[in-house]
Amino acid sequence: MIKIQDVTVPTKGTAKYFNLLVLNFPPNPSSVSFYWSIHEEAITPAQGDSPEVISLGKVVLDGNLTMTGEVYANWGEDDQYIIDWALNELGFVEVPA
Repeated sequence: MIKIQDVTVPTKGTAKYFNLLVLNFPPNPSSVSFYWSIHEEAITPAQGDSPEVISLGKVVLDGNLTMTGEVYANWGEDDQYIIDWALNELGFVEVPA
């Protein structure tokens, strides 16, 4: 769950969070596919001793991205690389925590 600058999609809502999943992860890939989605914010109010919980709400927009093997080769061990790549490809901006 990655917080992003608000993205308003008319008739669908305002997204505040970005989610990214790897769909395939072959050895020595020529490309890697990802599923992405942006979500409304869901807030579960505090109850008793339990604090307020913020989670992914309704999907506002989603789709697939394909990363080339050349870009994949630069991924390394830092997953922030792939998050930054996807956000840049889609034009979304991460909000620091």
